[in-house]
Amino acid sequence: MARATVRIQIDYEGVGRLATGDELRADLQRRAERVGAAAQAAAPEMQEGAIEVDATTRRGRDRVRGIVTARHPGVLHAEAKHRFLGRAIDAAGN
Repeated sequence: MARATVRIQIDYEGVGRLATGDELRADLQRRAERVGAAAQAAAPEMQEGAIEVDATTRRGRDRVRGIVTARHPGVLHAEAKHRFLGRAIDAAGN
C-alpha cells in the first residue's frame, strides 16, 4: 500500500491576524464578562466596602487578552481564603 505524503504549511501572518482580530476580541470580551459576573456574584462580603470586579479586553502586540480584575484593599486575602476568582473561571464555562 502506498503512503500519501502530507505537507502542512502554516500561514503565520494569518494566524497573527486571527490572534489580534475583532472576532477573537469579541469572543474574549464575552468570556471575560461571564467570568466577571460569576466572580462578582461569588465575591465575599467585606467588612468595609465591596469588591468591584471589571472585565475587559486588551490588544497587545501579538494577541488579544481577556482581563478580569477585582479591586479592594483586601482582595488578595479574600481570594486566598474563598477562591472566588479561581472558581469563577470554572463556573463561567465556555
